[in-house]
Amino acid sequence: MKAEIIAIGSELTCGARLDTNSQWLSLEMEARGWTVHRHTTIGDDKQGLIQCYRDAAKRSRVVLVTGGLGPTLDDITRETLAAAFDRPLIQDDDALAHIVSLFASRGREMPERNVVQALRPDGADSIHNAHGTAPGIHLALSDPDCAIIVMPGVPSEMKRMFHERVCDLLPQSPQVVTRALIRTFGIGESDVERRLGDLTARDRNPEVGITASNAVITLSITARAESEEACRTLTDDVSTTIKETLGSVVFGEGELDVHHAVGELLVEHNIRVALLEGTVTGGLISQWMTATDELAAQVGTSRISSEPQAPEAWLDHAQSEAEQLLKDGIADFVIATSARTLVETDGVRRLDGLVAVIGTGVKRSKDVSMTGNLAIFRERAGRAALNELRLQLSAAAD
Repeated sequence: MKAEIIAIGSELTCGARLDTNSQWLSLEMEARGWTVHRHTTIGDDKQGLIQCYRDAAKRSRVVLVTGGLGPTLDDITRETLAAAFDRPLIQDDDALAHIVSLFASRGREMPERNVVQALRPDGADSIHNAHGTAPGIHLALSDPDCAIIVMPGVPSEMKRMFHERVCDLLPQSPQVVTRALIRTFGIGESDVERRLGDLTARDRNPEVGITASNAVITLSITARAESEEACRTLTDDVSTTIKETLGSVVFGEGELDVHHAVGELLVEHNIRVALLEGTVTGGLISQWMTATDELAAQVGTSRISSEPQAPEAWLDHAQSEAEQLLKDGIADFVIATSARTLVETDGVRRLDGLVAVIGTGVKRSKDVSMTGNLAIFRERAGRAALNELRLQLSAAAD
């Protein structure tokens, strides 16, 4: 069943505030068997809002709206919702009494302007807000068949209202929706799609989506069926195909990142690692690998250096340092990252650097040069270094 979300406020459309409500609501609705097929962010525009409500009601069985329920002149959600469906605004005496009591509990007299917060379109119901002065609105339409539910834009109030009140108002979805994530590193988004063929085509069940962030490619498997068991069967079949097709580039599932996958291998096999970081990563790997006490216990030593060296000289120096650390029993493997250099060619700025993994009889190095900003460069380089260690440890385990 289809749902959509409308976030209202010129502060959202101008970029002054980020709309986090829509993302949160989408996850909540999906967990309840709903497919959220559209997000709309719209400013405080009366005619635009009226048309937006009308169009949404024709498309979706449920429309969730956030924002615009305050007492100020720019809060026009109530009046535009009433105008969209030709209904007068009426006062809800119970809602008004609650607002008055909230002000009284704070030792304040309610300003006259706050009376507007107790207004609702005729035929709609107020949704009690136990945590603020803005009641929600539930407008059930029959033609088209749509439930429009309006909640405050303040995230803390919206989330509580959704869980405490709105969930009971939602029509029952006849289907279950589940989502599983498979995480990969080492090949690009288009190469992943090429290898998987039509598995990522639209209108499949399960649907496989591809997203890329800092060189991590995430495959989301969304299954829709009459039960969780049926969804699990659909997901397991596709997940197996993906893992068999992509092989070692798959490093984990769920929200796992590369350093988590490496950390699990280090702890499982009681392997210690030393970290010698140059300005390519600037201590980022050390930060990741010491995030928990359990993981930090597997780090023999960690050092950050800003000393510039040419790539060939750096690799020889890293090899020498690593061999000493291995000989002294400080670590079983050493992750080393070079200093970075900035190269500009024909107006294109590129950050150059190397990463390496060194162990007894093992030396894996990788060029991590790329265009882009330093933060993205460092994250990609850090993951590349850790991924080389992951591949080495996985190969040894096999």
